[in-house]
Amino acid sequence: MFLVRMLMRRGRGPAMDPLQVSMTGVRMGERFLQIGCNDRALLSGLAAKVGLSGMAAVAAFNEGQVKLAQSIGAKVGALIEIKNVAEGLEWPFADAGFDMVVVDDTDDGFARFVQPNEMLQKALHALRRGGRIEVVTPIESRGTIDFTKLLAEAGFKPVRILAERGGLRFVEGLRGNE
Repeated sequence: MFLVRMLMRRGRGPAMDPLQVSMTGVRMGERFLQIGCNDRALLSGLAAKVGLSGMAAVAAFNEGQVKLAQSIGAKVGALIEIKNVAEGLEWPFADAGFDMVVVDDTDDGFARFVQPNEMLQKALHALRRGGRIEVVTPIESRGTIDFTKLLAEAGFKPVRILAERGGLRFVEGLRGNE
């Protein structure tokens, strides 16, 4: 079946990225950090997007997320630096080391694994000046996390909801040039 789909696509241009990948705006050559690993399409699309000239990293919350990120990297042939940042472990990423941070809250479980305020502060410091953060979260959230408010409290300015599509909400913030 896969071969049939591939043959039928011939001449129709490149396949479109999944919505959650397109919304991030990650480009070839960028350095991105994904916090959390729940959505296979998100990590595989972003890791492939930055290519060999960029850098992909994952801050995983547990061994299950570490293994998922490893399997995604192997499947798409991408080098992904994967670190477990479970509660109590030291933050392994340098300040200002990334152009983009993507928070994968697609399973609506961000607050189950970390203190949201503390993790967003770490994300702010991981970004270069002028870098962006984007949170991908379900529109119908079981939790009470207001990422717009939390990003602003962490020091991101401006913060806005980019879109609500396909059952997902995309919230963006910028690290200023302070």
